[in-house]
Amino acid sequence: MIIQAPKSLSALRLDFAGTAYAAGDRAYQSAAAVPEVRISGPGGIALAPDGTLKLSPAGQPIVAAGVGVALEPPATNQLAMSNAAPTSTAGWTLLSNRPTDATITLVDDRAAMDAAGIFAQLLAAGVMNGKAVRFYNPSPDTEFAIPFFGAGGAAYAISAYVRCLKGGGYITVTGGGGQTPIFTNGGWQRVGRVHNAGQQARLVVRPQSEVLVILAQVEAARITSPIVVSGQPVTRSAAPLMIGGGHLFGRPHTIVLEVEIARQDNAERTMLHLTNGAGEGYTLARTTDNALTGTQSGSFRRPCVPRLTGPGRVRMAHRVSPRGQTIGAAGLLAHAPFMEATTGLDRVAIGARVDGTLPMTGWVRSVEILCEVGDDDLEAIVAGPADAFLPETRRYISPAGSDDSDGLTPATAWRTLAKATDVTLFWPGTHFFLERGGAWSETLLPSNRCTYRPYGSGAAPQVGIGQTYGVDENAANDFRIQGLHITRAKSRGVNCYGASGVMLVGNEISRNGSTTDDNAIGVAIRGNTRKAEAELVAVPNGVQVQAYATTEAALTGIFRVECTTGGSGSATRWRARRPDGSLINGTASGGVAFSGGGVSFTLSGTASVGDVVQIRSKPFNEIALPTNALAEDVLVEGNYIHDNVGKAAGDAVYIEGVGGICIVQGNDIPPPVGVQADCIQCGRNNHLYVGNPAHAIIRQNRVRAFTGGGKGAIVILSETFLIEGNHIRGHNFCVSVNPMGRSVIRGNYCEEADLNPYSWGIGIGSDFDSVGLEIYDNIIVNCRRGVTLSGNGNSTFTMNGRYPGFQNRAAIAVYDNDIRDADAAVFVDRPTSGRIQFNTATNATLLVERRTTALPPGETDLRIGFNRLN
Repeated sequence: MIIQAPKSLSALRLDFAGTAYAAGDRAYQSAAAVPEVRISGPGGIALAPDGTLKLSPAGQPIVAAGVGVALEPPATNQLAMSNAAPTSTAGWTLLSNRPTDATITLVDDRAAMDAAGIFAQLLAAGVMNGKAVRFYNPSPDTEFAIPFFGAGGAAYAISAYVRCLKGGGYITVTGGGGQTPIFTNGGWQRVGRVHNAGQQARLVVRPQSEVLVILAQVEAARITSPIVVSGQPVTRSAAPLMIGGGHLFGRPHTIVLEVEIARQDNAERTMLHLTNGAGEGYTLARTTDNALTGTQSGSFRRPCVPRLTGPGRVRMAHRVSPRGQTIGAAGLLAHAPFMEATTGLDRVAIGARVDGTLPMTGWVRSVEILCEVGDDDLEAIVAGPADAFLPETRRYISPAGSDDSDGLTPATAWRTLAKATDVTLFWPGTHFFLERGGAWSETLLPSNRCTYRPYGSGAAPQVGIGQTYGVDENAANDFRIQGLHITRAKSRGVNCYGASGVMLVGNEISRNGSTTDDNAIGVAIRGNTRKAEAELVAVPNGVQVQAYATTEAALTGIFRVECTTGGSGSATRWRARRPDGSLINGTASGGVAFSGGGVSFTLSGTASVGDVVQIRSKPFNEIALPTNALAEDVLVEGNYIHDNVGKAAGDAVYIEGVGGICIVQGNDIPPPVGVQADCIQCGRNNHLYVGNPAHAIIRQNRVRAFTGGGKGAIVILSETFLIEGNHIRGHNFCVSVNPMGRSVIRGNYCEEADLNPYSWGIGIGSDFDSVGLEIYDNIIVNCRRGVTLSGNGNSTFTMNGRYPGFQNRAAIAVYDNDIRDADAAVFVDRPTSGRIQFNTATNATLLVERRTTALPPGETDLRIGFNRLN
């Protein structure tokens, strides 16, 4: 029976087990009468989960009250015998070398068939006549083999209903086909198996045995429900169940299924296939690794819940929303929150692909299509009967547990987090539950696609105490840390390098780091990025260049290192010039490392005055993008990140060099402690650094900058971004961005960025040209500059080519902002085009402080105008 969401949430309900059907508020007498539903079937027999046989007329789906609708792959019974209502023993062969007096006869077994109950519908309909084929073997020591099918070297699924009046038997295939387990059952029972390639299928009756047989069947590759010859087609097509309508699937929605599945090991079986007209969309399937897995076209994210094998009942769900794809079963959820939803979705096939391939075998009890459902409600919906899920979906860890236990239940919990790193003990996608009130002086090392969350009552479980890192990604991907307290790690609360699909949700991350640690950060998620490269162009005779490098900020071109005092060793003196000829402050001595002006080097050997070492700083387009330790797709949501400290940076959230989607939303971040600490920084996530530049979503965070430092609250250096609905208290600044594609900043409340005369509420940083940025509907209070289009107004190099010059600001739109208590409501000193209009300024000394009238190349206009000045 389906656990139903409130009626207002349901767009369509098909309760096949309860024979109740509705679309919206309208009820229907059958599923076929619902306009959005297309269901058909070949009719015939299906095997119900309780072992009974259900009958439906030819050409109709098999729907049984209390069970559901049968969905099976197409099949053909290869046997040419009347095995439902036999009138003779035709089809069974007597070998000449059979045991003496062994016989095959037709007998009446109606009483036993009635008593079994499994044939009731077939007997009542007259499809069965109560007769069965009897095999009798009186021999005390010789088996009685009865051929009934020529397998011809192929693999077949062979089954039959048998009853042993005496002794027992088995089904086999000659030539290496193997055999079924020996059956000795006194009541009617189905037996069978899929054999390897063999020559001849035989039923073997053991010595001094008497066996009855009915409904024998041979199919290719798999055993389906019995196919009855008498009155029913020998060949049966699949039974498709299709639901169509863009009004159902073209918006955020949740599909909930309750099914009874047959045993389905190591083969892919489709539960639902949701698509658009181009064949793009989603598949929810039991995959070959025995996991319930969600797949989206074009995505390598594969959320899974492990170990769906069957037989048994399971409730499962599939959710598509702006948050991505989520699947659920056995009271658990698995997420892929990073991919944009497929557009144009308008149909779903239940129990097979749209083209009928990779079908499941079993019964669908109910289908319900809801609006988008929250995580907690969705877990409750799929927390019903889960017989088909083995216990491997969960592992428990408790300070009172034992590592000698199996970890499968709270009563048999493991003791240490280290036990959860042994991947031979669990499946990808396992949910690890840490007992509330527990504390572990261990680093949490996640595994692929696994979730780590609390259970029980009390305070959130604490991890990382006294360790270098509270959480370290351990080369894992697609993991979720949820509801834990990551605390008192010596350097970083969370440390990830090269991990993709990282999800941190609803955690407390506090008291990590150290005032003596330059690398201390609350949450650090990083990937490998393109880095500056340099090459030696010229080295005078006698001079050795022991080390050299240029920084990312260095000007592109040749740095000249000139000898000003000749000699050897430490007696030599050198000066350095940038590619533009300007002199770098400071003098280098032989054998001593020098660093300044974007270049570093160490020279030794013998030199003469006028000798020149040339070091070329390569432009970024000559530097290869990294191919290892890549990171993509990050979710940091609903965390309380506080009292983390650092000697220098100490950022609360630092995300660098990632691709795909970077989501930071709903977090509460009081001031991080560190002179250079930002609350949220997403850096080096554009095409200059990574091959798949990130789109950042920074939404609904509450952040406060450290008033003792020189930094600000939110720094975003992603290719594109959306920053909305945040409450931000700055210090040097509230929001600093460097967009390289269309981006939006809207609906934020920014205040108290007043550290320096150039401090700002919302501003574009000084590193790159920017285009297509919209800034609107923000409230900016008590910031020295409300909106600035040039960072701090001092830097004059352009990172893109690393050559001198102002950065261009093209197609910038600043409108409908409310700016209060500012020296300048808007500050512009770079070539800028676009519009600055319809803003409101209150108590602003200047509406627009414009220090340049230049426009970017190819641009023709910058429109400026305010609603009013109070």
